[in-house]
Amino acid sequence: MPAWHDAFFGGLYGRVLGGQFDESTSREQARLVKRLLGVRRGARVLDIPCGQGRVTVPLAEMGLDMTGLDRTAAYVRKARLAAKAAGVTARFVCGDMRTVSFDGEFDAAFNWFSSWGYFSDAENAAVLERVRAALRPGGRFLIDVINRSCLLANLRPRFQHRFGGVEVAIRNRWRPDIGRMVSDWTFRRGRTVERHHMTLRLVNGTEMRQALRRAGFRDIVLSGWPPLGRLTRHSRRLVAVARRPP
Repeated sequence: MPAWHDAFFGGLYGRVLGGQFDESTSREQARLVKRLLGVRRGARVLDIPCGQGRVTVPLAEMGLDMTGLDRTAAYVRKARLAAKAAGVTARFVCGDMRTVSFDGEFDAAFNWFSSWGYFSDAENAAVLERVRAALRPGGRFLIDVINRSCLLANLRPRFQHRFGGVEVAIRNRWRPDIGRMVSDWTFRRGRTVERHHMTLRLVNGTEMRQALRRAGFRDIVLSGWPPLGRLTRHSRRLVAVARRPP
């Protein structure tokens, strides 16, 4: 049976993803990524997964040697077009972050905008292990996820948005027995209607630290944002920076 993510990212969500952030916000987030990773011009950096290159391309404009990987071929094509339009060089690869085989190629890597937790627990762990393998010894990894503590305290079972010309209706239910948010998404654009059922592993700071340590990372620093600062139960997002041991 196909997993939920096989159809979700290939449909109307692609238009939603492209319409969620304006160029100014994307550049601001790219600057935050660069700051947290502590990288300088010329550093080799992996964006995994890169989506449509929303953050990858601004980082390339800042002088980083960028590689973006994403499983959705349509996103990779859009990312390449975005880099061309911006007049920068960036490498974009179509591949699965659970099985990617980079080996010590990068000075840093990042997983941005709740792009972890899609899979089984074993597969989610494999993603972190593959990222560690992709880094040179001493390389840094940045991951940004929803802060479970804050989300559950402010959970909205139903809400609606409109992004990229697509009407989005979402129903959420927290399953404490499996540690996942179970959601039903409905996308509408004109006469086109898509319905998707998805689950997402959510973690708190302690669990994120444990997952990174099990994957072989060390020197783990947790923060909350926005704004960037100490992680608390009120922080909307959880940011972790970790290092592959030398």
